[in-house]
Amino acid sequence: MYILITKMHLRLNQLIEEKNYNLLDEEVLHYSQRLDKVLSRFNKIVNQDANSGLNSCEVNNVTKCAI
Repeated sequence: MYILITKMHLRLNQLIEEKNYNLLDEEVLHYSQRLDKVLSRFNKIVNQDANSGLNSCEVNNVTKCAI
């Protein structure tokens, strides 16, 4: 999961540079929203009750949605 987030973040940075740092570009906004969704889901999973632990099915679903 950490690898996915890192790759998405690097891709977003690259995209921002390609668009001349125009943060309002449609492609930048769309990819940024995708990364936000992945981060939100990941935070939700991590912040679950310590007794339940990480649910691998939920982590896999986030990965599939982000690709």
